[in-house]
Amino acid sequence: MKHFKNKEFSLFNYMCDILYDFYERNDLEHMCALDSLAVGNYKDTKHYLFLQRFCDVWDRVEQREVNNNLKEKNNVRYN
Repeated sequence: MKHFKNKEFSLFNYMCDILYDFYERNDLEHMCALDSLAVGNYKDTKHYLFLQRFCDVWDRVEQREVNNNLKEKNNVRYN
């Protein structure tokens, strides 16, 4: 990871790195991608679409993490 080298690799940290780079390259205020969409923290349609896709992927990664944690919790309980 480019910006968060001190952190252990995870999809969340990797995505934070991507978002950080997006804000730096486009001279935008750093904030949550969903907040950026809500308050108009983008300069054009290309930025808007990137943020929408980013939020969609974030939701999928988050749901995957929740599902994995539930599986782990259930495996520990029954094994």
